[in-house]
Amino acid sequence: MTKAAINKACLAVAIAFAWGAAAQVAEARAPAPPLTELTIHAVNSTNCGWENTTGKATTTCDHGGPMLRVAVLEIGYGSNRVAWMGGGLLPRTAMYESALVCISGGRYSWPCKPGQSAVGFVRYYKLDGQQSGLFQYQSTSTNAPYNKVSAQIMIR
Repeated sequence: MTKAAINKACLAVAIAFAWGAAAQVAEARAPAPPLTELTIHAVNSTNCGWENTTGKATTTCDHGGPMLRVAVLEIGYGSNRVAWMGGGLLPRTAMYESALVCISGGRYSWPCKPGQSAVGFVRYYKLDGQQSGLFQYQSTSTNAPYNKVSAQIMIR
């Protein structure tokens, strides 16, 4: 066998191995769950710290000061996210952090531990300079049924 034939055979084996490894990775993934739930999970400010706002229409604390942040819990996989504060559209850069959400002990938790399956995200918005107003958030499911889900909270 010539040197060229050996190189060709080695290349064929390397390509076959790479394709097999790629197929194994692809088979291990599950389909993304559709977007089913949005919750304004918490509001954080200089005056109040973090306030859990799940299930509330209005914050209890009178938030204010130079820092104002909002955490949105998004269950399922969404895209085309839009956020407003006081009726004004927020720039995409207002979302400064995103973390995977998993289920642990029957509850949503983050950060996810190795081996856990992600069920959604918590997304953090920076609203520094705002004092109060209506925060609104909307996201569209990345897969069927491609529904839009929204949530809002009045920040005092």
